[in-house]
Amino acid sequence: MARLTKKQEKIVLDGLTLMDDALFTMCFDGSAECASVMLSVLLCRDDLAVTEATTQKWIEGADKHSVKLDIYARDREGNIYDIEIQRASKGAGSRRARYYSAMIDSDALRKGTECNELPESYVIFITERDALGEGKALYDIERTVKGSGKSFRDGTHILYISADLTDRDTDLGKLMHDLRCPDPERMHHRALRERARYLKRSEEGIGEMTGEFDRILNAKVKEAVKDAVKETA
Repeated sequence: MARLTKKQEKIVLDGLTLMDDALFTMCFDGSAECASVMLSVLLCRDDLAVTEATTQKWIEGADKHSVKLDIYARDREGNIYDIEIQRASKGAGSRRARYYSAMIDSDALRKGTECNELPESYVIFITERDALGEGKALYDIERTVKGSGKSFRDGTHILYISADLTDRDTDLGKLMHDLRCPDPERMHHRALRERARYLKRSEEGIGEMTGEFDRILNAKVKEAVKDAVKETA
């Protein structure tokens, strides 16, 4: 595939949002501040401080299916967070959430440690549309005891956020706006705005993004092929 010209790179960059894998990865990798902003809004907490944020983290399974987490984060209490960005709802099924949660637990529990030492874990799917189909902007899922409805308190939490159903005037809606906004200057959250501005507008940031263009183009080619197949089906 031919390399893009500088003008073409600018056109591609101008159209990217944080819902696009390449910009999302570059924005959040190593940025505890950006991850803190996102998680504080998603979980309605003002005391959450992320100490570690890594993107595209692989959790390997010796004899089982490995997983790649979009954002893997830890806070100062040791709680673990996985944030998955999914434009299509297809990749955000309930059993995938279950498996990711299990793999995070497996990775967190080292040999010689007890199960009660497992940290709280959060698997969060942010989708463009309503993945669960009940018309909610946010689904907060936890195990409960049948009959009493009491929380099972196993420390696992699963959340789904439907970006297109959020109220723009709420904190959650403002965060979803920022994730879907191609113009950094129109973003509400300073940390996200400054990071996106750096990657999309500064010479140094554009240089860092250069290595992502092949991945962006390959993704767009695959999307175009899928659309063409659907049209001819």
